[in-house]
Amino acid sequence: FDIMNVDDDSTPAVVEVDVPVDPLIELKQLAFDYESGLSGAKETIQKQMLGTIEGSNMAPYYLFVCGALGWAKDDKLVEKMQKANKESLTALEAKRKEAEENSGETEVHDVELEIVDHLHKIGDKDECVKKIDEMLEKVKGVGKQLDMLFQKIRLGLVFGDRNLVKDNIAKANDILKREGDWERRNRLKVYEGLHCIICRDFNKAATLLLESVATFSCNELMDFKTFIFYTVFVCIPVLSRTDLKTKIVENPEVLSVMPESPDVDNLLTSIYGCKYDRFLGALDVICERVRRNVWLSAHLNYYYREVRILVFKQFLASYRSVTLEKMATIFNTKTELMDSQLCCFIASNRLNCKIDKVSGQVITAKYDSKNTNYQNLLKSGDLLLNKLQKLARIVGT
Repeated sequence: FDIMNVDDDSTPAVVEVDVPVDPLIELKQLAFDYESGLSGAKETIQKQMLGTIEGSNMAPYYLFVCGALGWAKDDKLVEKMQKANKESLTALEAKRKEAEENSGETEVHDVELEIVDHLHKIGDKDECVKKIDEMLEKVKGVGKQLDMLFQKIRLGLVFGDRNLVKDNIAKANDILKREGDWERRNRLKVYEGLHCIICRDFNKAATLLLESVATFSCNELMDFKTFIFYTVFVCIPVLSRTDLKTKIVENPEVLSVMPESPDVDNLLTSIYGCKYDRFLGALDVICERVRRNVWLSAHLNYYYREVRILVFKQFLASYRSVTLEKMATIFNTKTELMDSQLCCFIASNRLNCKIDKVSGQVITAKYDSKNTNYQNLLKSGDLLLNKLQKLARIVGT
């Protein structure tokens, strides 16, 4: 969505524009692919990145990447790109001066927004943020203010500045509490949802992304197929079966993407449809995709653990007891592997069952919330008494 093409700041645009994903976002993923070495030859990825960088004369971003990825800097390339950037900025400054002399304030602001777009395009984070802060003081239109805040959020995501992301999400929310249109409100939910994913707040991320499914328009951040993948990813471990059915499994927008995402469909079906023989294989495929994703990779081990616990709980809820061998057969895995996984989760109190090694059975125990709460209350009481006793000794002396 181009901030230069909106004249009425309180009314959403009625003309749909096929907005591509921000090249900086795509370069962020490519940089991760290069660094992780999981998505092909590094030379190929580097060549692809350099093609985008040189094509847009992204001198500031090139210098950042050289430092971050340990590339040898090409001084001639830097000089060439910096010269092109200087010429572009000079032309824009001349255009701004002409607008000041011959046009009104709106036209001047439009040219200054072009300068913001140029600085964003070449990946000059510091100068772009500085210019946006200046423009936020000048531009009074809510729509353009929000679009500039979205640019700052994307810069924060690309350059790993979480404070920049968090602060500008908060500013955008403050503006939208007063006024704003539904289109930008929904885009902000996607930005905030992605930030929540990065921070592993899956519950809030699921709420925000689900609210945006039917009205998704944040194409500068991700395409719709990727958006649905992220939505399903966060919803699986946090939604109840009832909510999973109504909000994901039977959601028309989600279903429209499933033919293009058989891996997501397979995992979803194996969990909700209780196709346990497909579950572990489907989870492995999704986790490999998670491993290769710049925003999700940090949550790989957590996600792999939580989804297995979720499904094992779901399976065991139907049994008083089941043999370990039968459970392993149902999940299409070896008995030893099933034993080691269950032992790990039982020891950490994540599964309410026990394994009888003599009979080879997994025996489920009915969850007693009152007893658990009582034990937790006793522990908390002991801690409080200990602190009071320490305080009394300190006061007494």
